[in-house]
Amino acid sequence: MAVNQFADISKELYTQIKIVEDMVKGDLYKEAGKMLLTAEQNCRSLESLMEEDNKIQTHIIDNRRREIKWIQDSIQLGLAKARSKKPVKKRAAKSK
Repeated sequence: MAVNQFADISKELYTQIKIVEDMVKGDLYKEAGKMLLTAEQNCRSLESLMEEDNKIQTHIIDNRRREIKWIQDSIQLGLAKARSKKPVKKRAAKSK
């Protein structure tokens, strides 16, 4: 039963990560950050279901953790860029 649960949560986690990546590409950093928290929780659940000394499961979890870290870095970078953008001042048109 644990193997089926591992496979189900792994598939769900993969889907969540892809959705968060799309959100980051669409500059939806705050929303992506919130959804990434759920993905991290699923990663912890996945880790708790891992069978001892199962190299395939270990590899899957390591890859998901790496992807989550990359997304976190992208979100932080995107939020930093969004904060540093200042509104552009438009010049008034010259009247003749």
